[in-house]
Amino acid sequence: MKTKKVSPKTEIFPFQKKFLESARRYQDLLEHLPVGVYRTTPDGTIIEANQSLVLMLGYANSVELKNVNVKNLYVKREDRAEHLRKLDASETFFAEFELRCRDGKTIWGRDYPRAVFGPGGKIKYYDGILVDITQERQSEKRLASALKKLGRSNRDKKEMIRRLKSLSLTDDLTKLYNRRGFQVASRQYLELALRNKTKAFVLFLDVDNLKGTNDRLGHKAGDAALVKLAEILTKTFRKSDVIGRMGGDEFAVFPIGISPQGMNAALDRFKAQIEEYNATPGSPFRLSISAGVAGFDPESPYTMDELLLRADKLMYEQKRLKQQAGGRN
Repeated sequence: MKTKKVSPKTEIFPFQKKFLESARRYQDLLEHLPVGVYRTTPDGTIIEANQSLVLMLGYANSVELKNVNVKNLYVKREDRAEHLRKLDASETFFAEFELRCRDGKTIWGRDYPRAVFGPGGKIKYYDGILVDITQERQSEKRLASALKKLGRSNRDKKEMIRRLKSLSLTDDLTKLYNRRGFQVASRQYLELALRNKTKAFVLFLDVDNLKGTNDRLGHKAGDAALVKLAEILTKTFRKSDVIGRMGGDEFAVFPIGISPQGMNAALDRFKAQIEEYNATPGSPFRLSISAGVAGFDPESPYTMDELLLRADKLMYEQKRLKQQAGGRN
C-alpha cells in the first residue's frame, strides 16, 4: 500500500503578509497612474513599463514594449544623446521631445528622468515619468499659426494678438507670467547673459503650508495669499525682471543683469516685505516662504530648465530644514 506524500505547509508570518500587501498596493498604484512610469538601462533596454506607458505608445502589452530599444522610440536620435548628457551632469531634469508610437504616429512627451547609480558610481538605471503633452503642443502650434496670420493686420487685429499672447503667457490669478511665459522670457535673457559672458541668478519660491491656509480659511484665502506674494515680488524686483507663477504655490524670478551683491540686497528687501506684512494687524493669514537661488556661470552654462531644477532642490532643502526645526511645510 502506497502512502500519500504530504508537502509541508509554508507558514506566512504577519510581517511578511503586511509586506506583500504593501508591495501589491504599490504595484497597483504604478499600473493605474495616469502617466507613464519606466525603468531603462543606459544601453536602451526597457526593464519596467506600467500600463499607461504601454497604452501611450500604442503597444499591446508590456512584453511587446520591452522588446523595443528606447533609442528606436525617439523621432530624433540626437534627443536621446542630449538626454543622457544632461543626466550625466545633473542626475535629474525634465525635457520635451517627440516619440514614435507602434503604429508610426508621433506624440510629444515631457520626461522626468532620474539616474540610479550602482557600485563604482556608474549609472545602472534610468527611472522616470513620461507625460503625454501632445495636445498642449498642438494648441501652441495652432496659436502660433493664428498669430502669424494676424501679424500683418490692422490695429484691431494687433490688439487681438496682444490678448492671445497674454492669455497664453499670463497667469490669470496673479497677472504674472505663467510657466510658459516665464520660460519664453527668461530664456531670451539667459542667451543674452551667455553671449555677454555675464553671471545671472534664478530664484525659486514656494508658499509654506498653503494647504493649511486653504483648509482653515478656504480657497479664497489661499488665492489671496498667492496674490499677496505676487504683489510683494513685484514691489521687491524691477519691472524689467522676469517674475512668474510656475504653478500651484511655486514662483520664480529671473532678475536681469543683477550682481551677486544686488541679488543679496533684493533677497533682504523681499524678507523685509514678508516680515512687514506678517506684522500688519488684522492680516487674515501669515506668509511663510521657502526659497532657493541657483547661479548661472557663462563659463559652465546651464539651460533655464536645469537652473530651475537646481533652485527648486535648494528651496526644498530649506523647507526640509524648517520642518526639522519644527516648522510646517
